[in-house]
Formats: sequence, structure tokens, C-alpha cells
Amino acid sequence: MTHFRSSSRPTGRLRAALALTGATLALVALAGCAPEGGSEPSASATTAPNASATAEPSAEPTASAEPTVEPTPVQPPEGTPVELACDQVITPDEAYELNPNLGTDPAYAPTSDTAVTATTYNGVSCGLLNQSSGEVIEISLAQPNEPLTNTLKDAALAGGDIVPTYGTAPEVEGYFSADTGTAQVFTGGYWVAVSSPDMIEPGDAERLMSLVLSNL
Repeated sequence: MTHFRSSSRPTGRLRAALALTGATLALVALAGCAPEGGSEPSASATTAPNASATAEPSAEPTASAEPTVEPTPVQPPEGTPVELACDQVITPDEAYELNPNLGTDPAYAPTSDTAVTATTYNGVSCGLLNQSSGEVIEISLAQPNEPLTNTLKDAALAGGDIVPTYGTAPEVEGYFSADTGTAQVFTGGYWVAVSSPDMIEPGDAERLMSLVLSNL
């Protein structure tokens, strides 16, 4: 009787089939891990930064408008210009008749307060030189406006005395100051001042003041 011996080992054909089956499963597993299409994943594209735009030149700042300067109000003139020249205020002949030693002072410049004030307000000031003593008589003439006239009258009264012999008020208002040797007269819109250190009394200026007033 013939006995067949069973064996737990597979035959060579069976081993080959099993090996083939294992290899196939391995390929399938590998295929499942690969990305579709079999292509390698592309590197993420790096977006190049945009070139910084050249800044447009900013418009020049508009210059702020200059502040409007309000015009200075024009003040009324405090003194009307005097149109008389020195040889009209007192002529050379009149000066000679007053005193033969008196003549025009070629180097004259206003020094007394009244002379400086008169020339400040569009007036004139003239100098007569005593050739013997060297003393100078200052003769000033101005046409002040009403406010300035009142100021000058107040100053004349504060520094001197009223002198009625220079004329009759209200047409003529006269003042004399012994401290400065100055006689002042206000008449017809004019202010006349005569000043000299030789004048110590109102009468010392009376003749000269009368000649000047006659030429206005």
C-alpha cells in the first residue's frame, strides 16, 4: 500500500506564487503613498517683492499768505508848513534899524526849546548875530494845529507870565519867560517865539516881536 507523506512546507511552485503575491502587494502599497501622476511636489513659488515705487516728489508747500498789514491811519498834520524865508520873517534892514550890530548868523542852528519845536512842526527858525557881544537871537515861527496850539499855550503859561503889551487878546496872546529869555505870541494861527540870553524883561523883546508880527 502506498503512503503519501504530508508535508507542511509549500512546494516550490507555491512558494513562487506566494512570493509573487507579496511583491505585488508591496508595489500597491508603494503606489498608494506616491502623489497622483507620480510627479514630485513643486516647490512653493516665492513671490518676489514688488520693487518699491519711486516716491513722487511732493508738491512744494504753498507759501502761507503774508499777514495783511493794516495801514497806519494818517494823522492830521500838527503844523502847517510856513512859507516865509528868514529874510521875510525879519528883513536885513529891519534888523539893522533895530540894532546896527545885528546881522544874519551864517552858522545858525536851532538850540532853544521853542526853535527846535517850531522846526519840528514845519516851521522856520532864524538867527540874528550881535556882532559886538556874540549873542544870538533866535526867531521862530510855526503854524500849529489847534491841539498843538493849546499845548504850547499851556507850556508858555506854566513857564512864564502873560504879557498884554505884545497885543490885545484874544487876537494876540503874549507870554514871557525870564528864566529862558523867551517871548511868545499866538496870533492868527501863528506861533512866534523870540529867544535870547540878553532878554531879561518882556520889554526887551517888544520891538523885535512887533517887527516880526508885521511881516506875517
